[in-house]
Amino acid sequence: MTIWLYLPPPAMAQEVMQVWVTVDWEGLSLQDDNLQAMQKFRQQFPQVPLLHLLNPAYFLQPGVNRAQVGSQIRSTLRPQDTIGLHIHPMRTLVEYCGVRYQAAPSISDSDEHCAQASCGHTVSLEYAYSQTELTQLVSCASALMVSNGFKYPRHFRAGAWQFGPKLQAALEANHFLWDSSRIDANLLTTRWHVDSPLVKLLQQLHPQSTPLDQPYALGYQLMEYPDNAAMADYTSTRQLLALFEQLLNARQPVMVMGFHQESAADYLLRLERAIPRMEQLAKQRNISIQWMP
Repeated sequence: MTIWLYLPPPAMAQEVMQVWVTVDWEGLSLQDDNLQAMQKFRQQFPQVPLLHLLNPAYFLQPGVNRAQVGSQIRSTLRPQDTIGLHIHPMRTLVEYCGVRYQAAPSISDSDEHCAQASCGHTVSLEYAYSQTELTQLVSCASALMVSNGFKYPRHFRAGAWQFGPKLQAALEANHFLWDSSRIDANLLTTRWHVDSPLVKLLQQLHPQSTPLDQPYALGYQLMEYPDNAAMADYTSTRQLLALFEQLLNARQPVMVMGFHQESAADYLLRLERAIPRMEQLAKQRNISIQWMP
């Protein structure tokens, strides 16, 4: 007698979408309302680690208490987070690092010939400085983070995404592993005019970039993770969800989004509204979101 044994079909392997939530710490200010908005976000979404890209220029502001600055930053951190480096070439940081300060070109046509602590914030790293100067600046900024109690960074984003071959070489010389400075300039036109210096410079630096861009190797160790969903300052909740669905439909498994610490109180709500809907949509598609540290 033949006995037929029914075996259920093997379960379909669940697809995975890796999502990074990044924080650009600009080095400008540490206001209570922004820090509190971040702390609230951490309580609301304990499953979401953050990749903090920190500009150590905070520690160089005149009369600053470095221990207090470190405490303010750490008030938003969680054990699963990652700390990386973010550089806007403020005059205080550039001169501290022994590099001759450059005031142009600016991403906004601002006059950066000034002496205040934030001077240089809009200057393009890639176009204003040489490869040697950038290598020195990245090394010095990393050491400044270490001297203030943070681990040596291996993750990076250029201020205003001003990243090109000189800065890439500087990162490789300093043994960085992860960069997220490539972006489609069209993602920024919600707030920047299409003829603005920022958009024009980014079109030159990243001419083929699209929101569907995925990670790729820049060198032997350094990987590029394009900022393919920009920052909450530029992308509404609806736009974030549209970008997420676009990636799902194209079966592109990596999304990088984020916000700025200096404007968290104004824009972090967009992520707070988007994340539950992203998780719901992924569940409907039998896709698992892996929140990346």
